[in-house]
Amino acid sequence: MTATTEAPRVARGGGRGGGWRVAGWTLLAVVVVATLAILAALVGDSPGDAPAERLDPQNPGAIGAGALAAVLDDRGVAVTVARRQNDLLDEPRPGSNTTVVIGATDELGDTTAREFLDHVRGAGRIIVVAPTMQGLGLLDLPVVTGSAIGITDAVDADCITDDIARDDMILHDVDGYQVVGESIAATSCFTVDDVSGVVRLDATSTRPEVLVVSGEFLQNDQITRFDNAGVAVRTFGNSDRLLWYLPSFDDTLTTPDVEAEPSDVPLAVGPLVLLAFLGLIALMFWRGRRFGPLVSEPLPAVVKAIETTQARGRMYHKARADDRAAGQLRIHTLERMSRHLGLPFDAARASRDLDDADDFGGVGPPTPAVLAIVAAAAQATGHDPRHVHALLAGPLPQTPEQLVQFTSELTALDQEVRRIP
Repeated sequence: MTATTEAPRVARGGGRGGGWRVAGWTLLAVVVVATLAILAALVGDSPGDAPAERLDPQNPGAIGAGALAAVLDDRGVAVTVARRQNDLLDEPRPGSNTTVVIGATDELGDTTAREFLDHVRGAGRIIVVAPTMQGLGLLDLPVVTGSAIGITDAVDADCITDDIARDDMILHDVDGYQVVGESIAATSCFTVDDVSGVVRLDATSTRPEVLVVSGEFLQNDQITRFDNAGVAVRTFGNSDRLLWYLPSFDDTLTTPDVEAEPSDVPLAVGPLVLLAFLGLIALMFWRGRRFGPLVSEPLPAVVKAIETTQARGRMYHKARADDRAAGQLRIHTLERMSRHLGLPFDAARASRDLDDADDFGGVGPPTPAVLAIVAAAAQATGHDPRHVHALLAGPLPQTPEQLVQFTSELTALDQEVRRIP
């Protein structure tokens, strides 16, 4: 009995001291982790990091345009990247020996577009890369966006310009452009369904020559296919200097001529807030109570898949996320069709892209794998390829009524495809 009563006393005494030591080491670990997180955030925002935006000339990733910029630099073309309007205006006004490239037109505003056009009106050529409909309007170009649903991997130039031969062939891009106005002096190249991958507008008295180009054949992961590299280098490298402008949304919030007023908030507020946060963490560990021992409880071993699907459907309906529900339904249908048709399709990646998208009206242009499934399904069922493309790669429904019709047509198409041996 003596041994039995002494053992708990020693354990209680040792546990109290051990608890303080554990709390001290835990507090130190929290402080270190918080400091490292702040440093990582500061380093992550440093300008030395490679950009990850699509068609960025300094992005070495698959969707960047770093390969094109590097080749132009190797060929003696001085490439300068301006990421803000102030950076653009700090550059000398481009002359006839300078090609100006503008991307990310979705970040343009009325003021930034006017400043850009005024600054580069003396350039030898302006190239607009993958512009949006809004960007084309702000740049006052007689061009509109369009979609070419023709199912093909490559498209011939079928035109002749100073930089493009008639037999040149580039990757077919679903998104393209059309010239509006019969009196416009323009040349359209790489055209499918009246939608062109390159549109050349002759110079006028108010602006230099303008080229509107689609973006997919310029990407690092596509530029080595077909004649993509040759067309890109000849088009972008026809002068001694290339100024690549990437507008920033921040430029639309301020006016370059107005200097920002000094802030009334002292510079010491930031460090004081951080110190107060660390003090709060220390107080929590000092005055907080320890949790009790973990309690194990039996959990269900099996959850039916139909229950998960129904619960997710109810959640989407409650949140009025009809487009997200339609997107998941389309992905599952494409996966089933791909297995039946013997074609590749990465359903997991498609689901991630759908979850990451901000606008579910469409999740970017369809991938080559999806276009291959569209072509095979249209050929197998005999349906109009336009209708099949709209179901498997077109815009998603936005209302419950549209979702019901979309589900019915998609299910019917899936059943027809899977009935074919």
